[in-house]
Amino acid sequence: MENVKIDGIKDINTVKELFSSVKGLKDDNCFLVVLNRDYVASSVENNTFYKNNAVNVAVEGVIKEFNEKLNDKQKIVFSRNVYCGYLINVVSDGIGVIPLKNSGQLIPKIKDFITDIDNYIFINNDEIEKIEIKKLPLRSKVKRLAVYFKGLDGANTPWTLPIKDKLISYQEENYNKLASKLS
Repeated sequence: MENVKIDGIKDINTVKELFSSVKGLKDDNCFLVVLNRDYVASSVENNTFYKNNAVNVAVEGVIKEFNEKLNDKQKIVFSRNVYCGYLINVVSDGIGVIPLKNSGQLIPKIKDFITDIDNYIFINNDEIEKIEIKKLPLRSKVKRLAVYFKGLDGANTPWTLPIKDKLISYQEENYNKLASKLS
């Protein structure tokens, strides 16, 4: 299947086709769109002021060291400037992840996402330490979906999870399904 813009992702049947095309469709599907809170557009990251700021230089060193510990799947999940979101399918044996690219916006919104089906990954439960939905300060309509990986000393996904979104009709129902599954 080819990559799809948000107009396609909003249709649950298209989402099923996407996951079916990568053999990621199961009996207990829970489809959600999550945002990458750490996303920085490459145009901002390549900005001279941004690069020369002392704090950013120090942070970049820590990020580089962290990235060297990651396997190929984790590099996709923790991407800072390639993927601004993910279409995920939480199932009984793990999480299927279709990365979502930015369509060129400096600060992308869900309406700007495009799938990157070629970089689909599946994270098996044996790679996961735990999964939690956490509250975010001052935000009641968005939560944090923290997937903790074994061997990463508490590092977890930089994903924010909108409880519902007007473009994604299945988001609220599947959020509730996941929340009850994790509680």
